[in-house]
Amino acid sequence: MDRVTGYWLNEYRIDGFRFDFTKGFTNTPGDGGAYDAARITILKRMADHIWDEVDSTAYVILEHFTDNSEERQLAGYRRGMLLWGNSNYNYNEATMGYHSDGKSDFSWGFYGSRGWDKPNLVTYMESHDEERLMFKNLQYGNSSGNYNVRYFPVALNRIKLAAAFFLTLPGPKMIWQFEELGYDYSINYGCRVCEKPIMWDYFNQEERNKLYQTFAALTKLRDENEVFRSRESLVDLWLNHSDGIKRIRLSHSSMQVIVIGNFGVTTLSINPMFHHTGTWYDYFSGDSISVLNTEDLINLAPGEFHIYTDKWIEPSKPGLLTGPPLPISFFLSQNYPNPFNSATRIDYALPAAGRVSLIIYDLLGREVRRLVTGIKPAGAYSVSWDGQNRLGRTVASGVYYYILTSDNKTLARKLLLLK
Repeated sequence: MDRVTGYWLNEYRIDGFRFDFTKGFTNTPGDGGAYDAARITILKRMADHIWDEVDSTAYVILEHFTDNSEERQLAGYRRGMLLWGNSNYNYNEATMGYHSDGKSDFSWGFYGSRGWDKPNLVTYMESHDEERLMFKNLQYGNSSGNYNVRYFPVALNRIKLAAAFFLTLPGPKMIWQFEELGYDYSINYGCRVCEKPIMWDYFNQEERNKLYQTFAALTKLRDENEVFRSRESLVDLWLNHSDGIKRIRLSHSSMQVIVIGNFGVTTLSINPMFHHTGTWYDYFSGDSISVLNTEDLINLAPGEFHIYTDKWIEPSKPGLLTGPPLPISFFLSQNYPNPFNSATRIDYALPAAGRVSLIIYDLLGREVRRLVTGIKPAGAYSVSWDGQNRLGRTVASGVYYYILTSDNKTLARKLLLLK
């Protein structure tokens, strides 16, 4: 082990190592989750050799997932090992709009919530092992009235909301590939470990590009202001409310910050608990507000969030958080992706309640699959088709039509299935 780590550090000048499945670095029987002093000794010895004999600045990162008392000890050892912090499930429950039983409480993604002394928790919302947030938003998102998480623009804005509560927490973070553009191919596309489509064209889609710029604005905010990085920052989290309203309070000698957001699907109110009265600045809008009473409530639409600072800083590029318009016309989108070979998404909107059908037909006009049928309220909707007919059998490659009908109105588009 020492020869291997020394060789890569010396010959290739790498920055360090991320060791996989380090709870398996033991001879102790069991599933590896319980505290294991022998394993700690092994990992400390490996780190000591790297830091003392090869490179004192090298990173030692562990995918560990064991008892917190063990992870805390490793995180605090000498300069500290960095440990993987999986927050995928909780952030995704929040973006989908589900909050019962603490499902959307992602406070464990902050090192302070674990009682760690050093900020050595590498938190992530997505990784190579986890499902994509956008995929589950579009497939399983919650809804209320006209607000539907499964509607593509809404689903993207929910990722902006999550990023605001992800990148403002002190401690290192990992952003998985294309997460910042709303990657929506399932981890099981093809198969779990199959190659996934590389969607460079996402960057040229306006709404996805706004998500990218939102991530960029948040990382800029983080990089340029110590309150979001410092071990000296006081962090107060309120992330476990049953209706999805959430708040982060940050306090540092350089600045005080309030982050509030509504992960629910209805309009909600929250007390931001501003640290003091006076002028506060909204990072994304560039506006300022005058706080006269720190007990006053603020109403938030579903998916709405704000980052307030008590010190003026250059605001983000305007227009990044522009919400999707409510449906005012009968609308049927072009399916995406198109062509497709596993599943494709179809968005549609209804300006008024009515009986609706969305049906797939082949080129001979024969019905293949009914995707939607019944009475729907006004609103925006998203459904998917997996390429199967009404009998559950995968249909042949080729061109198909999908037709949306509501009352006396009809819209039709064609799609292409390529296997």
